[in-house]
Amino acid sequence: MKTLLQALLLSALLCMAPARGAELFPFVLPWDDASANLTNLAAWNTKPAGKNGFVTRCGSHLCVGSERIRFLGVNIVFGSVAPDHATADKLAARMARFGINIVRFHHMDSSPLPRGLLQKDMRTLDADMLERLDYFIAALKREGIYSNLNLHVGRKYPGFKDWGEATPKYWKGVDNFYPPMIAMQQAFARDLLLHRNPYTGTRYVDEPAVALIEINNENGLLREWRVGGLNDMSEPYRGELQQQWQRWLRARYKDSAALRAAWGLREEPLGAEMLAGAANVKGGEAGWNLQLVGGAQAALAQAADGSLTLAMPVPGKENWHTQLHQSRLAFKADQPYTLSFRARADRPLKLALQAMQAHAPWQHLWAQSIEIGTGWQDYRFSFAPSQGDEVARLTFGGLGLGTGQLRIQSVSLRPGGVLGLQADESLEAGTVAILGSDELMSRTREQQRDWVQFLWDAESAYWTGFQRFLKTDLGARPLILGTQVSYSPAPIQGQLDVVDGHAYWQHPNFPGKPWDIDNWKIANTPMAGLDGAGTLADLALRRYPGKPFIVTEYNHSNPSHYQGEALPLVAAYGALQDWDGLFLYSYGAHDGKWDSSMIDRFFDSHANPVKMASLIASAALLRRGDVRAAAPGVETPAPQQAWLDALRSHYRMPGAESFGAPRNAVLRGAVGIHTPAGAALPLPVKSDTGELVWGIEGPAGRAVSLDSPRSKALIGSRLGKALSLGGVELELLAARNDWAALYATVLEGESFNGPARILLTALGQVENSGQRWLDDKKSSVGRNFGSAPTVIEGVAARISLPVAANRVRAWALDERGSRREEIRVTGSARATLGIGEEWRTLWYEIEIK
Repeated sequence: MKTLLQALLLSALLCMAPARGAELFPFVLPWDDASANLTNLAAWNTKPAGKNGFVTRCGSHLCVGSERIRFLGVNIVFGSVAPDHATADKLAARMARFGINIVRFHHMDSSPLPRGLLQKDMRTLDADMLERLDYFIAALKREGIYSNLNLHVGRKYPGFKDWGEATPKYWKGVDNFYPPMIAMQQAFARDLLLHRNPYTGTRYVDEPAVALIEINNENGLLREWRVGGLNDMSEPYRGELQQQWQRWLRARYKDSAALRAAWGLREEPLGAEMLAGAANVKGGEAGWNLQLVGGAQAALAQAADGSLTLAMPVPGKENWHTQLHQSRLAFKADQPYTLSFRARADRPLKLALQAMQAHAPWQHLWAQSIEIGTGWQDYRFSFAPSQGDEVARLTFGGLGLGTGQLRIQSVSLRPGGVLGLQADESLEAGTVAILGSDELMSRTREQQRDWVQFLWDAESAYWTGFQRFLKTDLGARPLILGTQVSYSPAPIQGQLDVVDGHAYWQHPNFPGKPWDIDNWKIANTPMAGLDGAGTLADLALRRYPGKPFIVTEYNHSNPSHYQGEALPLVAAYGALQDWDGLFLYSYGAHDGKWDSSMIDRFFDSHANPVKMASLIASAALLRRGDVRAAAPGVETPAPQQAWLDALRSHYRMPGAESFGAPRNAVLRGAVGIHTPAGAALPLPVKSDTGELVWGIEGPAGRAVSLDSPRSKALIGSRLGKALSLGGVELELLAARNDWAALYATVLEGESFNGPARILLTALGQVENSGQRWLDDKKSSVGRNFGSAPTVIEGVAARISLPVAANRVRAWALDERGSRREEIRVTGSARATLGIGEEWRTLWYEIEIK
């Protein structure tokens, strides 16, 4: 009889469930709401922020006094950092109710007022904007919310001439070594941090509610050099770096003779020709092959003298969509090779030369970009590949976004050549060349290592010097962080107080012009259960041991169907890794229109009901510690030489994965930059604490489960299969994309056995009304993001509790999180309730008496 009743109940619930593709319905969370109900976590904050002193380091974590503190934060950007007073009060109260206890003030310097703090001269802080920022920080402090002040994010330092389109955005890398720019950064820091906030009575250097001061966002000399951002650097910047390089060399080598002896000269006679002469104009294996992707149109022809003409009438969508290559090549690591050819074009163009793998992951073994003019010119390059490969190719690429005609003659690739200090380079004359990233492989390994060591030392001096300026010259008492470890080596950032990371799952890709709202795409697939752990491995495998680790930017971009997984996934695994903070980017309202009732493009969160509702489960997982931290592992640091070689060989900033650590290790236990090499971990992976399982049912499962005393969750694609989690059963019955995120969080009480009040959050698709996809893959909406109001799906699911039904009541909650309509609870010894579209909500309250 019991089995029959359960079957009838399940059948009834399935009938209640919406069909796949059911209509979305409006659901708008008021921007200024701080209703006192179960969903209000404001009492979790100690008020005012800084009441018990400054945030400090206690070992490898953050503390206030003797108590550990973990941060759940958001970014406030551009002009939104300075709202009017009434708005500031409402924003602060609403943030506190969602469990937020820190705000990162970001892009304050990027634009003149009203979109930033600076006047039009981009030097002077505007008094009115600063006063509004002061009030906002004071309002946050009253609500127990700390601040993180960013000093340089996007300011284009006034008075400096760039070198055209190739100049790094916001002078990244250059402002790590160019003294006049560093002085301008220090002036901004001095003006802001020594300013006294009239609403708190303290200067920012003395303000305990300022937890962190961040020096320079997403910036690093080594990274900018490695991606080619400094290759075309003009004067006076090139001359300054050249002088610093000469001083560094003179401190280590007596004269040019000593330099030549240390670096060596690699000279080998040229060997046999490696390239086939014939062109395969229709494609093939032998000879030259033309590869076209993304709608690019081009034709390859070969003349009787062997010269090639590439006509390109129609561009593709990315620069690699038109390329010419020869396959069936093999390269040896550190073996000299010489490439030579003649070329001209009917209009100037940039040609990317690459020796690369002819298989996944398509890594470059050598690369150099050159300018091709309209007259014939001879080109000759000697290089030594960073690594060997038996299945490789030579590529002439980077042509996919252009049109015109390219002619190439006398192409030759032969083993052998000359590597090392050139005849016109002298330490005495100060003419030892600085090396662009595309020139590195033309030098001996010893010279390459010295050059990378020089950049390492210069970058390290910038970060530690700026920290010393803040602490010693200005007397700043808040903790200092430099930049993010995906932009600067973790050992360098580990010299500062706090280490930081950024990550985005499927950040919008702009194949043409950066941030072109008409030309972008996302992959639009979920991360939960993915082999390789997605962004979690990217972050965790760069954590520096012995220092607090935070993530000040994280998001899964709108308009993805899978945004409900973003924060709770990283909060759960961040708790497993024992991180100290997580910040959502961004809170939103770049234009100050807080009451818009719609999601502003990619990253707005304040008007995104799915992102905001997920903050509550995330606060419980990370701040309250619902997921237990794994025991710390034994870590042996990689020698600095290994870091230098990794930076020589790869374009991506190294992490533990670069030295052989398996990505899925982050899913099992504590990891960091020093996690040792090991065998790959197949899915599913269960955490050492037993509370998390990633990849339920293996790689095809694409789901994650969470089972802790006060939090349960099912995230991913798992329809019609009940999941038992410590006495609680969760079952996803229907969802638009066969995917949902179900979170059950005990907010009052100690367990699901009661007495307790539980928040059940069921998150699926969210978008603005009238949003329109441009393609069947649903990878872009262009500028068609729609309008107000936001609409959501009503995920159909079943939850069963380990208590008698007569002890349980449940309600669908309205947009303010207040009880709107009671839901029937069925069962006898086990209480069961079904949720779905008919309740027109994404969150529910369950009370166990």
